[in-house]
Amino acid sequence: MALKYFSFLLLFALGVTCLHGQSIEGRVYNKNLNIPLQGSTVRLIGRTNFIFISDTGGYFSGVVPAGNYRVSISRMGYAPFKKDILVKHKDVQLGTIFLNDTSTMLDEVKIVEKIMAVVQKNDTTEYNSGAYKTNPDADAADMVKKMPGMELNGSSVKAQGEAVTKVLIDGKPFFGNDPYAALRTLPAEVIDKVQVYNEKSEQELFTGFSEVNTTKTINIITKANKRNGVFGKVDAGAGIDNTYNTDINLNKFDKDERITVTGQSNNINVQNFTNQGVAGPAQALGTALTNAAGINYINKLSKKLDISGSYFFNETDNNSTNQLQRRYVATADSGQLYNESNNAHSTNYSHRFNARVNYVIDSANSLLFQPQLSLQNNNRNNSRTGATTQAESLLNQTSNTSSGTQRGYNFSGNLLFRHKFKKAGRTFSLNVTGSNNYNNSNTTLNALNQYYGNSFINDTLNQLTPSIQNTWNVAANAAYTEQVSKNSQLQLQYTATYVPAHSDNNTYNYSYITDAYTLPDTLLSNTFRNRSLLQKAGGSYQVHGKKYTLSFGLYYQSTNFANSQFFPYTYQFSHNFQNLLPTASLQYKLSETRNLQVNYTTATSVPGITQLQSVINNTDPLHLTTGNPELRQPYQHNITLRYNATNTQNASNFYISGNASYTQHFITNSAIIAQNDTLIQQNILLPKGAQLTMPVNVDGNWMINVSTGYGTPLKGIKSNLNINASAGLNHTPIIINGISSFQTTQNGGVNIALSSNISENIDFTIKSSCFLASSTNALNPNLNSLTVNETTQGNINIIFWKGFVYNTQFNYQNNSGLSAGYNQDYLLWNMSVGKKLGHKRLADIRVLAYDILNQGTNIQHSISDLYIQDTHTNVLHRYFMLIFSYKIRSFKPA
Repeated sequence: MALKYFSFLLLFALGVTCLHGQSIEGRVYNKNLNIPLQGSTVRLIGRTNFIFISDTGGYFSGVVPAGNYRVSISRMGYAPFKKDILVKHKDVQLGTIFLNDTSTMLDEVKIVEKIMAVVQKNDTTEYNSGAYKTNPDADAADMVKKMPGMELNGSSVKAQGEAVTKVLIDGKPFFGNDPYAALRTLPAEVIDKVQVYNEKSEQELFTGFSEVNTTKTINIITKANKRNGVFGKVDAGAGIDNTYNTDINLNKFDKDERITVTGQSNNINVQNFTNQGVAGPAQALGTALTNAAGINYINKLSKKLDISGSYFFNETDNNSTNQLQRRYVATADSGQLYNESNNAHSTNYSHRFNARVNYVIDSANSLLFQPQLSLQNNNRNNSRTGATTQAESLLNQTSNTSSGTQRGYNFSGNLLFRHKFKKAGRTFSLNVTGSNNYNNSNTTLNALNQYYGNSFINDTLNQLTPSIQNTWNVAANAAYTEQVSKNSQLQLQYTATYVPAHSDNNTYNYSYITDAYTLPDTLLSNTFRNRSLLQKAGGSYQVHGKKYTLSFGLYYQSTNFANSQFFPYTYQFSHNFQNLLPTASLQYKLSETRNLQVNYTTATSVPGITQLQSVINNTDPLHLTTGNPELRQPYQHNITLRYNATNTQNASNFYISGNASYTQHFITNSAIIAQNDTLIQQNILLPKGAQLTMPVNVDGNWMINVSTGYGTPLKGIKSNLNINASAGLNHTPIIINGISSFQTTQNGGVNIALSSNISENIDFTIKSSCFLASSTNALNPNLNSLTVNETTQGNINIIFWKGFVYNTQFNYQNNSGLSAGYNQDYLLWNMSVGKKLGHKRLADIRVLAYDILNQGTNIQHSISDLYIQDTHTNVLHRYFMLIFSYKIRSFKPA
């Protein structure tokens, strides 16, 4: 009966929208590059107004009543197009409409009028590169960090308070989902404009139906006269302490075809792109030898087919030595203190590949395929000594060594079929995704563990643990949209997701009789299977106004969750969950330069298989962990807010963003910290001072984060000022020895950056920040903490007298509130001097001194639900290097 009513409502929703009219269609192209412009806004202004969005092939179509209309086509970075048409009794073919790229002005032409540094186009902030001066060797990252609202910290890239996850070049994907690599690869001199916006999904670009989830994206528009040629840079350096560094970056742009090749080899801890691991840590702190290479390819093979893709290879050989101290939360007045020394060596090999293939079948149908593949092989050796004390009394200590290999891969694919009906706003799309995550490891552990509790226990371990984890994910999403009225739209969706997973952990003790690992340890072995089937159905309704877009939706979700254990004993059980998932979104255009967006979403998540598998992990013998097969799925409510304002007159930008969430059935750690020798699950003895943690579901987790920033030029000193501030509050439930409580962590900080805008010969950036973090613990107020980190950084480049070059970098760190012995302040100071060579100064040679004062160090402070931890890790110290660089520049006329 319910299905009957649903079918009736669907037919009614479709029926009431049927209007008689004529078909109108066309396509939008870039005039200079002769490529389609996806996401162009096509407005038909008449007695009744209509809005269409061009698809990946630049096509748009719809049905409108007869009458006179003005066609207005606009897209970011392009001059608008306008034309008057008359729709009678025949379909209207507008053909191909070419938009002029507003960046066609050659950079050699001297512009007399004032450059508009920042403009706001709907929800897109656009920066003009001509307003930001950089040195001749600068890359995109050096330019971007000068722009208001932008932050670069290490390999982290933020825009308007949010993490940037994608960089496009002229609207095309560039180096996949590695924004740091993309910004470090492209030289600043080829950039015309930088656009920052919340990128809509392929689904939204196709249907025009706004979605809540977006991706913070940077789109770099290149200069028209830099789009056809070969350019790049080669570096080679050698030091007196056997240090070396080689780096190559080549770009070949030929209209639609673009190839970028990058590579590096060094032993000075330089990593130009992110090494994302799928089988253990990809790179630890310490000292590292790196060999890496990458290639990115973009091309439009025909009018119907365009492709892009990238490949990365990474090899690292890493050595690290660290000392850490953990102050554990406990119910006693004096909590436990754990000190550890750790020496680790690892070699890591990884491959990453991703691609985007878009095929336009015809004006109504298209296919998009996006595959990704990551492979990793990790070998590691680790030696550790650790001891736990309480009130200066020794509770336990360990001395152990471990070694192992870990191999893994992750493959995923996304296939999207899109069909657009003749009736405007009526679309159908089917999105099929699949992934496989595989991890295979072998670990040996030799340990001597001593416990000083009620009785002295001397425990030795010599064991081998092979482990296999394999998780599949197959999902399909069908979406149908219908134009209900001239300013409203309906979307109906159905999603099915199937996730089978298995994990086999087997531990074998060493046998002196067979001289091999042949003795099974059933307490540390487990074979486990998990299967989840999720089905979600519902719809969303969207209303467009002159200044706003409002949408709200409701979805019903059913999840079946089945767990099966086959070893050491057999059991099976399943869970069934039903949830209602409401969503809402408001996008409001306060003015031409001010925008506000508020989103509310709900979502569930499935626990990982390692969280579910009930097997003891004794990799760290004093701190055991296990899973919990009875975990429920967390249910999260999330609210996000974004406000962005641009003042085009003084080239300033202001933003504020924030999010708040509350999670039901939150997964936290339940810890047993043995006050005496204790028997725990499966009759395992937990000696006094040892610990076991297990994930459990609790309510009461919530968090709030807010960030804001303001950027503006200071004309009096020809510089740019950026001020960013952030604050966060996290309320986390904890359970220790069966007692439930909460830990509250607060953090806040401010960052002030001043960057020059004088000339390419004088270029500097000076940044100072102060970050505070505090923790309040209801179980043990003695562990309440407040830490302060102050940082001042600077980078100064000066070119003077006949091409001589001077560069200096400094990084001053001051820490307070850490554990005893960890409150260190230090100054890392680097300097280089050299000279540019040749008629066009494309080459230079320089001498680099790294860590002149030999004070470099690394201290990290972290707060978890169970402990407060401070870690000191070795770093690369002082060296001297001679470096030769050559820039390749060969451009053809535009």
